[in-house]
Order: sequence, then structure tokens, then C-alpha cells
Amino acid sequence: MNIKMFVLLFMIAIAIILLISMCNKENFTDLVNETKYEVPTVKRPYVNLFDNNGNKLNVILLSKPFQGEHELKTYNDNKDKCIFLGVTSYLEFPNHPTNPNEDFGDNFDKFKYKEMCEGWMHCFRDPENYFPPDTPLLFASESDWIDCNVAKPDESQEKIYDFIYICLKVDEKKEACDDWATYNKNWTLAKKCLDIFCNKYKLKGLLIGRKGCELPNGCNYMETTNMLNYYDFQKMYNKAKFIFIPNEKDASPRVLSEALAHNLSCLVNRNILGGWKYVGEETGEFFNDEKDVSEAVDKLLKGIKNNQYKPRDYFIKNYSVENSGVKLKEFLYENWGDRLNIPEDQVKFVSPEFSKKDFKTCKSSVNP
Repeated sequence: MNIKMFVLLFMIAIAIILLISMCNKENFTDLVNETKYEVPTVKRPYVNLFDNNGNKLNVILLSKPFQGEHELKTYNDNKDKCIFLGVTSYLEFPNHPTNPNEDFGDNFDKFKYKEMCEGWMHCFRDPENYFPPDTPLLFASESDWIDCNVAKPDESQEKIYDFIYICLKVDEKKEACDDWATYNKNWTLAKKCLDIFCNKYKLKGLLIGRKGCELPNGCNYMETTNMLNYYDFQKMYNKAKFIFIPNEKDASPRVLSEALAHNLSCLVNRNILGGWKYVGEETGEFFNDEKDVSEAVDKLLKGIKNNQYKPRDYFIKNYSVENSGVKLKEFLYENWGDRLNIPEDQVKFVSPEFSKKDFKTCKSSVNP
């Protein structure tokens, strides 16, 4: 073979390699365009992602274990066109939940969640105990995306409660006060702390979701409700000074970030799985159990009286739709940019579950 022929063949080979590489980088986008593939609108355990223009990305989050084979269908039908990532929104998922009221049987052997998901959004202090090595991880929770335009304080509302505690019954038609939720929301520890709140501090509280359940002696003036609709529930935040979160096996409860957005300080169990990142000198205090909760309450009440805490300013500055959405966008395009169906320069931020097309960043007392 002469030199000219060798060079020609070499150049053709290089061109083919480059062409294949370009095709691989654009294969997801081409597949969407050529087949007119539409990203499906999914429901739990799956979660859609939207860009700031309201368009669905070809990324679907998996938020909890499957209840059965039928929920695997969404994955099988879309795995060749969508990127599946996990989000830790349910107890210890993707590890096996420890709630004694759960019975997943061979669920975690049957469905390989850690293999199905190419990366994870997580809330844990110790991610190495939950995910395989080299898995792309983003330290973020769905609770980060609370819309500060929706969850906002009503300055005209009088503070008639010292604290609010949310512990919804699984089925309010049943009389049972110990159920799936009481384990996650730590009802056992809560009652010990309520005893101290009522009898030592004479605090008036609002308990949402446990109407009819027995409270400690001395809490007879504490008000309770059944489950409330969303809008009535949001109004309740404005009636309280701080939110009480004794929860431990809870993956970053939305009620915590909703409360912060309503400018409530927080009293949070230090051992909670997720949401601990929100607690600091601008937002509230930690406690471990009934043995040290009094010390935390003393600090919290003093801080509230002296206007030490700025929970809404903190949340606006660090989280909500745009701040959290920019971080998620960067995570997605850094790891899967060549497979996403929307060009990076057309995306400002990304939000889970709900389209936030008209979102406007909230103003704070620091940056009015």
C-alpha cells in the first residue's frame, strides 16, 4: 500500500470515528426529534423535571420503592430515551426502610434501584452508606424547591400558637394513633417533649393530623386538628412562632422548609435523616431527645424574643426554586449534558415535579 492510500484510509477512519462520537453525543436529542418522542407526565414514585420555560427534560426521578411490577413499566418504556436518577424522598430509600409498618418483602432484591438510577439527589450525612462508589451525587432534596412566593408570611396574622407540630394520620377515619406516620414523625419522642412544653414552659401548641389522640397531662389547652387541605394548612404556619420537628426517619420533610419560608424558626431532632442542613444560627436549634430539649427551648425562645433568627431570609438566600434549580441544572449538564433533550444555553434552572415557568426570585429583608 502506497503512502497516499494509507493517508487517505487513515483520514477516512478518523472521520468515521468523529462522526460516531458526534452521533453518540446527540443520540438522545436525535431520538427525541426524529421519533417525536414526548417525555411522559409521570406520577409517584416517578417525578418529572422541568426547565424554567416549563419544558420537560428527558430526565425522570425515582423517589420511592415500587409497590408492584406495574410501576416498573414506566422505567422499561422510557429507559432508552430518558435518564433515570434517584431522589431520596422516602425514609432511608434507596436502602431498605426500617419502618416496622412497612413490608416490602423481596422488593429490594427484585427491583435493583441503585442499578436503575445513574445518579442521585440525596439528603444524607453519610452518602457512602447508601450509594455505590463513583455514583454522581447532588446534595439536594425536593424540600429545597419550596416556592417562596407561595409559602410566605402573613404579617397581619396574629401569632396565637407558640409552636406547630405536623404528624398526619395515615387514615384519619381510623381511631388508631400509632401507625406508619408515627414512626417517621417520632410520635413517641414528641409526646415526651410535649409534656415538657406544656408543663414546664406553658407553651401553646397546634398539632395537625392527630385529632382525638391522647396528649400528655397538662396539654389540655393544646389544639389539634385532622388533616387540612393545602391552603388552610399553609395559613396555619402564620399562626405559630416556631415549628417542632422531632422526626428521625424522615428524608428532609417539606414542612420544615415551608415553615422557614413562612419565617418560622425551628426546633429539630439532630438525628433526622434529612433536613438537618437547614438548621443553624439563622434558623433555629437542634435537640437530641427529652433530656436536652429544655436547653434547646431556652435558647430558641430567647433567640425569637431577640429577633436573632432570620429563617425566611436564610431560605431565600440559599434555596427555593431558582437557587436550587441552578445547582440541579449544573449537576445534570455536567454529567449527562450530551444526552439531554434541551440545549444547556436554553436552560436557566430546573425544578422537580412542578413547572415554575413564571417564577420570580423572592425579595428578603436583606435584599428588598
